[in-house]
Amino acid sequence: MNCGQFEELMSEYLDGGMARAERRAFAEHLLACRPCRALFDDLRETVTVCHQLKDAAQGQAFERQLLMATTAGEMLSCQTLDALISDYFEGLIESSNEELFESHFAVCGQCRQLVAGVRASLEESEAAEISAALHHRILAATSGVRR
Repeated sequence: MNCGQFEELMSEYLDGGMARAERRAFAEHLLACRPCRALFDDLRETVTVCHQLKDAAQGQAFERQLLMATTAGEMLSCQTLDALISDYFEGLIESSNEELFESHFAVCGQCRQLVAGVRASLEESEAAEISAALHHRILAATSGVRR
């Protein structure tokens, strides 16, 4: 394995998604190549820090901190809205703060378009799940094959 191949496979290695032989070649290169080992250590440290930040952000405290950065008379920034959009769709945003989102959507066409796209995507994925389930039920009912 050369350094270019090594760099392309670092994320896959960290995710554990490699075949055994490829994983072994990766590990051998990691041990043999000092620059790649330094790069890999930097990546692993970055991933660790990102996971720690994500874990810290999971709580309500992070959401409140972001929302409190915006006074009641101000509007959410696009960046804040983007950071909290998944919580918005999962219903995790407190109803008192939902008004901030709604007022932002009312004046920001770009975020309104983003929300519409996410909403459409969620609806399509729900329809696909229903369709797949229906397909399996029809197959089971007509052929006697069970999943």
